[in-house]
Amino acid sequence: MDYFVLRFDHSYRKEDFRALSKLADKTTRKWSGRIIAVFGFVVGLFAFLSGILMLWSDREISDLTATLLLFGGLCLVLGFFRNRLNAWGARKQSLQVENLTIKFSDEGLTQSSSKAAASVPYHAFERLYHYRDRYFLFVDKLHAYILPEDRFVVGDSADFRAFIEAKTGKTVEYI
Repeated sequence: MDYFVLRFDHSYRKEDFRALSKLADKTTRKWSGRIIAVFGFVVGLFAFLSGILMLWSDREISDLTATLLLFGGLCLVLGFFRNRLNAWGARKQSLQVENLTIKFSDEGLTQSSSKAAASVPYHAFERLYHYRDRYFLFVDKLHAYILPEDRFVVGDSADFRAFIEAKTGKTVEYI
């Protein structure tokens, strides 16, 4: 018996990958990575402002001024759009399929599509999260099943939390 069924006409949406990227940033990123990201942003801001100051004082663009403006601008853009770039990369690496269906039965999760089929037993899930109206079932540190609440066609998404906690023995963390 299938307790919950989700259907996707055209695989996952951009918003699903963006939410996954932000969730991974909040849950798996170490403090050292955050320090490096802040440091890169500060260096980029300093380089960009230095380039603007040099441009304002010299009235002409030298090689150093252009380098500072480009390097600072690149660091700032990468800092602002880091999650979007990560989501874009994840979407490019994912299998683009038609008619994706995810079912939850007594045995585990079964995923089928026009290109592939896979089964995952409940004990394989390491972490469970709920973030931005989606459930994320992580099978390892980098890979997760994304279950948007608006894609449930069988079963109520409000009942899914109790179901998945009972089947996996793990608690869903709300972020």
